Amino acid sequence: MRRLHSCGFCLIGGLLLAGTATRASADEWNKKTYITVNRSIEVPGAVLPPGKYVFKLLDSQSDRHIVQVMNDRENHVYATTFTVAKERMDPAGKTILTFYEAPVNAPEPVRAWFYPGDLIGQEFIYSPQRMAEIRAAMNHSTATVASNAEPAPTNATAAPPAPAPVAAEPQPSQEQAAVEPAPPAPSEPTEEQAAPPNPQPAPTEQNAPEPAMPHTAGNTVELGALGLICGGLALALRIAHGSLGSRS
Repeated sequence: MRRLHSCGFCLIGGLLLAGTATRASADEWNKKTYITVNRSIEVPGAVLPPGKYVFKLLDSQSDRHIVQVMNDRENHVYATTFTVAKERMDPAGKTILTFYEAPVNAPEPVRAWFYPGDLIGQEFIYSPQRMAEIRAAMNHSTATVASNAEPAPTNATAAPPAPAPVAAEPQPSQEQAAVEPAPPAPSEPTEEQAAPPNPQPAPTEQNAPEPAMPHTAGNTVELGALGLICGGLALALRIAHGSLGSRS
């Protein structure tokens, strides 16, 4: 009787060991991994809220780079996406997920998934448009991640570039404009036109005109000539008077 019980225990233990070995080999084949996240993450084609999920390779003999993302009960598939091989320098003893940089409070896109102990992992492939948005967010640009808003239409055309600034000629003030003479009409050059105008005449005090000197010294010759004329006239009168007296 004891032998029967011992054989039964051995049989049950063998079945358990066989089941464990089969499950271990299955996990090694499809890399089935249970993942728990406490924040929203993104995989190609889906955004996963916080919770428990299963990552595993699709059962395919030809392509070992197809990943399925499912719920923990494995009755709902969130995404089935192609990946490419991603290599690590050192194997890890646990599951590793790497993420792309994302704005604050935005779902972080999953970049790669490594099964425990593997040097080759799975790097997720996003659409070109989504990848451009991810790279823009990594470069801290103003692009909005996963934004569906279209830019508002505008009819305004691009304004032409402003011309280079030109040094403005100095303009005379109102006081200078009142002092400076108006430019003369085109005519023959005169002495006044030949002299260059002074654009900014310095204010100077006007000196009082000197009093004119008497012209006494300049009339000496005229008075002498007048005296000679008077003397000649007197001499002529005397001669005429003498000739008249002799005749009588």
